[in-house]
Amino acid sequence: MKHAQTFATASETKTGFETEQFMDLANPVVHRSDHWLWDPLVGLLPLRSPRVLGGLADRLRAQWLVRGMHPCDVTVVRRHTVFLTNLLVFRLQRGTWAVAVKHPRNERSADALAREWEVLRELAADDRLEPWRQQLPQAVGYRPDGPSRMLAQGWLAGVPAGPLVPRRPEELHRTVTSALSFLAELRDATGHRQPAAERVGEWVEPQLEILATEIGWCRAGEGAAGLEALRRRLDEGLASAVLTQAWTHGDFHPGNVLLSEERTRVTGVYDWGNARSDGPSEIDAYTFVLAVREALSGRPLGRLVADTLRAGGLPAADRALLLAAAVDPDDCADDPALLPLLTWLWHVAGNVRKSPQFGRSRWWVTDTVAPVLKEASRWASALR
Repeated sequence: MKHAQTFATASETKTGFETEQFMDLANPVVHRSDHWLWDPLVGLLPLRSPRVLGGLADRLRAQWLVRGMHPCDVTVVRRHTVFLTNLLVFRLQRGTWAVAVKHPRNERSADALAREWEVLRELAADDRLEPWRQQLPQAVGYRPDGPSRMLAQGWLAGVPAGPLVPRRPEELHRTVTSALSFLAELRDATGHRQPAAERVGEWVEPQLEILATEIGWCRAGEGAAGLEALRRRLDEGLASAVLTQAWTHGDFHPGNVLLSEERTRVTGVYDWGNARSDGPSEIDAYTFVLAVREALSGRPLGRLVADTLRAGGLPAADRALLLAAAVDPDDCADDPALLPLLTWLWHVAGNVRKSPQFGRSRWWVTDTVAPVLKEASRWASALR
């Protein structure tokens, strides 16, 4: 990594972006963080920022971060993220040149950006991904240290898929089919099938440890019992499952997907910070399908997965969607709840890893974590 005064760049990826733009930022003055003022409130508030004050502060912060650069247009990207969100994201543009810039607000989010930078470089170095190079964010520059630390990546063009799901149901089929077809192509190009029992130590245990460490409700009593029941069910399910080890995004929901104007193809996929080249790639399709159902029904993910556990599997409509991504729920595992549970675990662990506010929020734990772990406990009790 470069010295704090400059960005590490990724010129070897041949992005075509003007990476030298990030070499002449003025050295900022160290400032005091005010996060301590809000921490006691986090557990009592929903995970949304007050947009009036938050939006103004975000714009001022973004302008401060790029002071001293050549004149550029700065546009803060509004994100439906956590209360006191840990990342500021904005677009920096001059003419046809544009990048997405991420700035961490604390050390946890700084660690997440360091991980994302490494993933972006790994994506760029993987020759198998060449046919999808234009759909992947390209590493442009990274400043790892100091109050103005930032990560810059190529700006991806397209129509955000997130708003299309609840607002334009007539386009739902094209939206979902395009996204899932992209996943199927990526999995075919980078994956191979293997017994999942060999990967429990990487696909399950670290994620369970994050929940046990970061979510207070999971440390004792009902939460701890549910976590142990979840571990048992995943161990038993993965013992006989055969999954595809391939590039796995880890957070493939409509909010991270861009589509063409005709909604017939994916033009971009953002937020690869939770990705890995050897993950259980089927969970990306499950993540997308569950996120679509969440958007259409208004029910939180945790309650949807708990419903799936009680019903003994996904609804027929969701199973049909998965087949569009060449994922046959009956071909992956003997336990139909295995992949919904594994998908949920990666989603929850990924959120908590990036932002400890999730684990401190009673609202989020009640809606997203508790229903699944309580249902896992009921399953374990029924086996006794």
